[in-house]
Parts: sequence; structure tokens; C-alpha cells
Amino acid sequence: MALAPMALINLHNHSTYSDGTLTPAALAREAARAGIKYFSLTDHDMTGGWAEMEPALKEAGINYCYGVEISTCLHENLHILGYGINPADPVLAVRLAEFRGRRIVRMRKILELLKGLGIDIAFEELPVPEGRTVGRPHVADVMRARKLVPTRSQAFKRYLAPGAPAYVLPNGPTVEEAIRAVKEAGGKAVLAHPGVVSKILDLPAWKAAGLDGLEAFYPAHTGVATREFVSLAARHGLFVTAGADFHGPGSERDKMTGFEYSDEYFSEIKKLFL
Repeated sequence: MALAPMALINLHNHSTYSDGTLTPAALAREAARAGIKYFSLTDHDMTGGWAEMEPALKEAGINYCYGVEISTCLHENLHILGYGINPADPVLAVRLAEFRGRRIVRMRKILELLKGLGIDIAFEELPVPEGRTVGRPHVADVMRARKLVPTRSQAFKRYLAPGAPAYVLPNGPTVEEAIRAVKEAGGKAVLAHPGVVSKILDLPAWKAAGLDGLEAFYPAHTGVATREFVSLAARHGLFVTAGADFHGPGSERDKMTGFEYSDEYFSEIKKLFL
């Protein structure tokens, strides 16, 4: 008798509502093709994609919980994932709109620096419908379309990453403000990709601020690192989650994958699934 395929979990994904390249409906189809059974959409500072995402996930028979990812000002990659939030919460909507507004200010500063380097891109050229989340990947996409760079990663390396000539520091909320935004919208706050920010981890302070979990399972984490983060989470009374940080074709974060689901690791986050 053939063994049933293992259930996969991937709770970290982006759509065209932020810096992903697939619509929410296409994202659901991609997740289904990859055998993902537990899923979340976590667009940056935005929950608008859920209106399209939810029916597509139901049609695909995929279990899901509502999600969002909030970028903080502490570090370029210090992000707080919010799971089990109410995506229609009016207070959260106001806060996320304010965070997106800060991003616009940052993008305009980046475009000014690029102009000084002889690269003139108008803000209106960025491929972002009004009301959605703008980010550096959208600037990179314009540069790629103009054949100034071959890929998003090259745009970052040459112009947009820390130390590059058009880099501008992030201006999002503090870690504590991001956690509070999630908690007050009924959600659980999880530190995204801790391996990327391992040198500045302050779990005692963030736990005190309301942090609930750690994204221990992440593609860039080695097996050793994953086990260390599982242990670290247990020591601080945090649960663990898993995510691929999928952004779609052309993003270079284009592998829709998941981690084997196990109640041993994911029973706590499973409580948030609809």
C-alpha cells in the first residue's frame, strides 16, 4: 500500500499585495501544486490580499490561518509575523496604513539618491497599485525592466542594500510597536527568520513585550541552527513556526516549499487555523 504524502507547512508567503509576484489566487494554486497543507499569506504591512486568498485556499482544500508581516525600524530584516489576526480589524488597518505611509517616505528618499546617481525613476513608475505595500523590490523591478540590472538581488547589491549608495535606513515601527499591533488585533506575534538577525536577538525583552513564537524552520537555517532555535524557543516559552518566505517567480525567492508537519513542533500554531 502506498504511503500517504507527508503534510507540509509553510506559513510565510508574499503576494502582489506587497512584494510578491503572484496574485493571491495564483499563490494558492502554487501552494496546492507543492503539496502544502498548512498555509498563511503574510504580506508586508498589508492584509488586503486575504479577500482573494481565502476563497482560493478553501477551493484548494488548504488549511490556513490569517497572517501579516510587519517590518520594524530596528534592522532591515527584523520582521514580526502576526498569525490569527483579524484581517479586517479597524485599528490594525489604521496602523498598517500608517506603516505603509512610512514606506512611501523611504522609497522617495531612495529614488532621490538614485537620481543623484543618474538613475531617474519617478515614484509613479513603481509597479504598485495604490493602497498596496511598496518596497525596495519594486524599485529593483523597474531597474531590471530598464536593463540596468539583471536581477532583484543585483539591484540590491549595487544600489539598495545596506552600504550601497542608494540605501536608506528602515523607518517602520519599533519591535514592541509591531508586537502590540499584532496582539491588539487578536493575533500571535512571531519573530521571522531569526537566523538572519541572530546577532541582535533580544528575546527576553521581546517576550516581555508579548512575543509568542519563533520562525525556527526557515530555508536559510541549517539543521543545526533549526535545532538551536527550537531549543531557544522552548527556553523562552515560545512556540515555533515554519515558513518558506516565498515571493514568486522572478523574485529569486521562488521555491514554493514547506516543512514536514508534526504536532511535536506545530500543535500550538495549529490552534489558529480556520
